[in-house]
Amino acid sequence: MNFHFSQLTLPPLNQFRCEALIKLAGNNSENSFPQPLQIPSCVPQSLITPPRKIDEIISDIQNSQIDRITLLEWVYCLYLKQKWDLQNPEQAENTSEAIWKVANHNAWLKHRLFWDLVIHYNQDNQTLASSLINSFSIFIAQTNSEKVSVQIINILSKPFPASELAKLSWQNLLTPRQLLTNYQLPHKINAVKEAFDYVAIQFTKAKNLNSQQVKWLLNCLKQMSREQELKTIDYLLINTSPEITHSHSELASWISQNYGSDVINSRWSELSSTAKTALKKWIGAVNYRDFQKLVDVILKKLYLQEYEAKRLRNRKEFWANYSDRFERIRILLPQSSVKVLENSFADQDISILIEDGSSPTEVCIFDFGEWFIVEFFRGNGSETRLFKNDSIVEKKLFHSHELSVKRLRCLGGEIHDHVFIWQYYCEQWLRRKNIFPNQGITRFLGLSFLYNQYSLQQGLPEPSWENKQQRSYRLEQWQREINRLEQEAKRFCQDNQIFQSV
Repeated sequence: MNFHFSQLTLPPLNQFRCEALIKLAGNNSENSFPQPLQIPSCVPQSLITPPRKIDEIISDIQNSQIDRITLLEWVYCLYLKQKWDLQNPEQAENTSEAIWKVANHNAWLKHRLFWDLVIHYNQDNQTLASSLINSFSIFIAQTNSEKVSVQIINILSKPFPASELAKLSWQNLLTPRQLLTNYQLPHKINAVKEAFDYVAIQFTKAKNLNSQQVKWLLNCLKQMSREQELKTIDYLLINTSPEITHSHSELASWISQNYGSDVINSRWSELSSTAKTALKKWIGAVNYRDFQKLVDVILKKLYLQEYEAKRLRNRKEFWANYSDRFERIRILLPQSSVKVLENSFADQDISILIEDGSSPTEVCIFDFGEWFIVEFFRGNGSETRLFKNDSIVEKKLFHSHELSVKRLRCLGGEIHDHVFIWQYYCEQWLRRKNIFPNQGITRFLGLSFLYNQYSLQQGLPEPSWENKQQRSYRLEQWQREINRLEQEAKRFCQDNQIFQSV
């Protein structure tokens, strides 16, 4: 079945010129405005209440007949109060004081006056009568909310309010913007913007920081301008100890993600040279803490021979002397350790070593900038390997998901032992690669007082002849074992067609 519909035709729309529309809105005279609305003639005159004069409203205020005043009349009164004061100077102050007393019990009036005061102190314009501004002290804050609002207004009344506003913001754990918003005051004012300039100063004054205070800082950073954020981070890095990362890693993580040297779209290049040095120490402290935590958890949860436990403790103490140098760390666990250790590292990115028949060992990979260090924690070899940083090695060590103990040994690299008095020789080995301990170190952690004195020029004290002889004997045994392990790894990689030395 077919349907046929006739075409719908609409009449053309009238085209109005601008002049016609203006004429429609008002009358035809030049520069005229629309005429005021007229009350319909059907409304009885008895129901029409003409607007009251301000004198009548003020009279009601003076006579405590507040219930007679409508909201619209309050608006009218506040708007004309300055003009009324000029005509009635002898009553200006006492009438304004009376208005503030009413505000003690009238939430709407209180909010309107508070709002206008903030606007006044921001723009310094006379929207509010001088007598109302001067008599603000009459208002008696009853609730905590009112007390904070009064504090804010008193701060804003000062010539340079920004630093005090930042302090009040800190005390309430609200950002400067949140502080005014929370108390229903206009926040788009100059003092709020400027208060962010003092956030870092306020934060660094504090002792025994808690997580809520760190969260306050992070919230402030999110609301700052880019320029303010940069200045804040620069100041924080220079004036805050890296030790803060021990208990507040979330702050270090945020800064690393936004200002780290190896992060895409990072603002690293905008930091001052002093702040860059400080940031490296912050990041190093975080990464060393992860390494330290791994060692501590292994010592606590895994059954180890005493010599293995002592070896791990020695390494933890040795690398503490280089904690500022850690730019990145990767932790790899054998399958046998995962069930025991993984709950302790639920908040970290842990990789699993592929089983290849090797003795179980945890592995840590350190990024020291120009060099990568691979630490084998346990097993017969238990060595340290050193690799020059290049894109191929970096990809394999930090991004490959197919690493195993044998595959790591197949990569080669320079090798160092952990045989008797190894610390002295390892420090020299690292020194030759321009890897130095933390700046300012004079005593090496993990060594006896006789041998822990350190200088940048000389390094550590040379061991005694007897200790050297004892080390030499033990080193021969270790060398034979590491050669065997390397040959074993090489055969494994050849049989499985896996990458060889880099």
